[in-house]
Amino acid sequence: MTRLFLSLILCTATALSQQETPEHGTRAGSRTIIVQGLGKLMTAPDQVRLNVQVNTRAESASEAMAQASKKTSDILAILKEYGVDPKDIQTSRVTVSAILDYQRNIQPPPIIGYSGINEFTIVFKAKLMDKVGEFLDKAIALGVTSFGGLMYESSKQRELEREALKKAAADAQARAEVLAKELGTLLGRVMNISESVSSPAPIMRAAMLDAASAAAPVMTGELAINAQVSVTFELK
Repeated sequence: MTRLFLSLILCTATALSQQETPEHGTRAGSRTIIVQGLGKLMTAPDQVRLNVQVNTRAESASEAMAQASKKTSDILAILKEYGVDPKDIQTSRVTVSAILDYQRNIQPPPIIGYSGINEFTIVFKAKLMDKVGEFLDKAIALGVTSFGGLMYESSKQRELEREALKKAAADAQARAEVLAKELGTLLGRVMNISESVSSPAPIMRAAMLDAASAAAPVMTGELAINAQVSVTFELK
């Protein structure tokens, strides 16, 4: 009786296992192959993104903010002289905060001044990229001491990403065909696709530039756009 009961359990488990369907729509018992395809494009950047932070310190909040506004206005005047489109200048942060003295054991810490911060992003497009080094020196001369760094970009980023994906998809198809041929089988339908794109931009940190130097050197480089796709093919 015990042996019969165990046999029934094993038969039931086997039947359930055969009815299960794998993920991604693959039919039970079907053979699949997973391949990785790579696509890479190199392009010259056609714009530079620069983050600028104006920091001031004064005895009153209004004075700190006034100083930050004055420095910002002077910087905007330079950008206007260069011909930077106002749409390519975007304010990201404007703050004024108290500076507290934590050195003395007093609670709450006394206020010893106020800090004003005006942070904005500038995009230098096309021929204006040549003005970046000169602008850095002028901004430092005006008292700007903090830059977020220079980031080189392409205005055609989306189009280039799609082209890289096309190359990656073609590479995956070619790899799958080679493997299928060598294994003596044929490719069937595509069961699953995943993709990713990365484009690490060359960055030059500018926070430590010397204001007394000649126009700060700004060296561009090529942008690499890397695409990867993972494709699952069913085998016939």
